Amino acid sequence: MNSVDRLYAEEIAGLVIDADGNQSESLPKKPLVLAGSFNPIHRGHKDLLSAAMAMTGDNGYYEISIRNVDKPLLLKTELVKRSEQVLKNGKSLILTSAPRFTEKSSILPGATFVIGFDTCVRLFDETYYPDHAVGSEAAVDNSLDLIEENGCKFIVAGRINSRGEFQDLSDVSVPQRFRNMFRELTESQFRSDLSSTEMRERF
Repeated sequence: MNSVDRLYAEEIAGLVIDADGNQSESLPKKPLVLAGSFNPIHRGHKDLLSAAMAMTGDNGYYEISIRNVDKPLLLKTELVKRSEQVLKNGKSLILTSAPRFTEKSSILPGATFVIGFDTCVRLFDETYYPDHAVGSEAAVDNSLDLIEENGCKFIVAGRINSRGEFQDLSDVSVPQRFRNMFRELTESQFRSDLSSTEMRERF
């Protein structure tokens, strides 16, 4: 059984595929990670990871999860197609079964996750954490506590909203206790008005 099959069988939590297609079940330590569905991958994704690499000085990885909180299990055939597209960019790809950043942080402790504005907003949406409401603590707080305990941080990129305004980290209500976990890419460091949804609709 190869590593991808082991991932689907829940025998492993993740694996790495390098640009040459070589697979390894040894995950990188404290990686810089851009997670997404990459359906399809586009210039905005590439520029975002490049901007985060320039900010941190670290090599970057893409990450695709076979599980998503809003969608069914990703078919292997679709995973192969998306993986091939991502690997053409010359960067290594991490595959996981982690649908949320709470699970990703446990699989990739110490990681810095590169996220867009909309993903950052969803981090603070309690509807994504029905299983994290424990005692008097809010579900979102419990989730972020776990991510913090795993030593993970976030780099946040802004975007243009429907009114033509650029929204960034300052437009997200981040509780004071978690603000050290977040850094922002300014508009001058990164801006892309592309989206995978719009690209799919064009074609």
